[in-house]
Parts: sequence; C-alpha cells; structure tokens
Amino acid sequence: MSIQAAEPATRISVDEDTCRNDGLCAQVCPTRVFTHREGQPPEIGNETLCCLCGQCLAACPSGAISHSHLDPSRFQRITDRHPVEGTGLGQLLRQRRSVRAYKDKAVPRELLEQIVGVGGFGPTGSHGGEGWVRRVTVVTGQGPMKTVAELTYEYVKLLCDLLDSVMVRTVARWNDAPRSGRLMLPDMRMRLAEFEAGRNVLTYDAPVALLVHSPRVSPTPQTDCDCVMYPMMLMAHALGLGTCWNGFLSRAASGFRLKGFTALREMLELPDHHNVYAAATLEFPRFRLHSVPQREARVHWVLG
Repeated sequence: MSIQAAEPATRISVDEDTCRNDGLCAQVCPTRVFTHREGQPPEIGNETLCCLCGQCLAACPSGAISHSHLDPSRFQRITDRHPVEGTGLGQLLRQRRSVRAYKDKAVPRELLEQIVGVGGFGPTGSHGGEGWVRRVTVVTGQGPMKTVAELTYEYVKLLCDLLDSVMVRTVARWNDAPRSGRLMLPDMRMRLAEFEAGRNVLTYDAPVALLVHSPRVSPTPQTDCDCVMYPMMLMAHALGLGTCWNGFLSRAASGFRLKGFTALREMLELPDHHNVYAAATLEFPRFRLHSVPQREARVHWVLG
C-alpha cells in the first residue's frame, strides 16, 4: 500500500523594499491570503488556504513576492495577449471530433509531450492539495495497448454480468444509479460481441492511451481530470492527431463498481488512493471529415 507523504507547509513573504504597495496581490488572490490597506505592504495570513494558483506572482509588477511552492523562473512571460483570434479558436473547437479509426503509425514522443504538457493548465478544485499536480499516465505501443484492450474487455464483461444480476435489476426499480447503468447494457453487449469477433470497439486498436487520475479523497476529482483531458484533446487535434474519450477504459482502470477488479490498475501502477476519472485513445486519424455535423446548445437566458 502506498503512503502519502506530507506536503511541506506553504511559506509566503513580501519584500517591503521592492513592493509598490498597490494591493494587486490582494485583489487577485482567491483565498484571501493577502489583505491590503492603502499605501501599505500587504499583510499575509491563511497561508494554509493557498491554492497554488500563482496569481499573486503573475500579477505583481515588482517581483516582491516569494512563495515556497512556486518558482518565478518557471513562469512563462506573456508577450502576446491574443495568440488565437476568436474565429480560429471557434473553428478548432467545432472541428475536434471523436476519432475511432486510426492509422497504424507511431506517435512521436515529442508530440505526446506537447499534448500532456498542456494538461497541467486545466483548472482544478484541489486547492493546493495532492490533486493540484495533474497526473497523466501514457500507455504506448501495440503490446501494452493489446493488454489494455483485453483487460478492458474483461472488466466490461464482469460489469455487464453485475448490471444484469437479480440484485441490480431489483434495486434499479427505485434507484437512479443502477437504472442508468442498465441503460448501457445493449451498447455493452454489442461491444463484447464485436470484440469476441475480432473487432476492437473498446479501444479501437489505438497505439496510445491517455489516462488522467486523481486522489479519491479530493474536492472535485472527476471535474479536475476532465479539465486536464479536454485541453490535451484540443492540443492533439491541433497537432493533427485524433482522440476519443473512453469511459469504459477509465472505469476499467479504477475497477468502478467492481472492487475485486484490479488487473488494469496494477498494470498502470496507479497509486492505491487514486482513481482514473478520464481516459482517451489517441493516434493519427485514418480518415478526414469534410464537414462539421450539426450540434446545438440550448440556452435559457436569465436577464437582469
């Protein structure tokens, strides 16, 4: 069983000789670590509430703030306030589609590093805890991915049996969670049958998988991992790669609803106290779409 190491205490200080006394740090801090009185250097308190957002250092024009967990030399200087214009970004978002047919082509390591690198900029609700460091496991190569597919198949088969059991069918009469799970049975049975016939519609024979995991005891682990996965998928699309969000893979990796299913977790070497909350396959797409299918966002305006 893995042991969680205690996080060192956060220490924040302000150099009063270089501070401009403008109070910008107090204005941008979301957890009230800084308070400010006009013409005075900021006062520091609530350091244990610091969520490591880095806004104080990023906003301070004089570099007067020192933070034990944040290194200013690793901050990237903003030189272009609008690197992508709105129309181009909108086209990128619209054209990103789920890709399930891939080329048999290795993805260069440098592309994977670019993709995973942007994941760290997804927002998180962990507020400086362990989950603040985004955790991504990358599986590459036909051999490991074949094992991932086979273990995912085993998981889906066991989950299918559970959802079709007398106990779950009974509980589903008055409980929404098992009722929702049972709605997936036709799709799951189709995928099992296809896999048994030699057609992999679980991981689509992709040579790469991305799995984002987080501590189970965390304020918002599902949202945190989703917010890591989506920018990685957008970056992959921008680099000419295709991705497909894969709920079966993430659940198989965590043994969701099947506590005894640990084979995939062990293969991925996940920490005991982590679960995978988002997963996707990745590779160069075999086909290119020529248009964007219709999609609709229904909006209800509450006007003031």
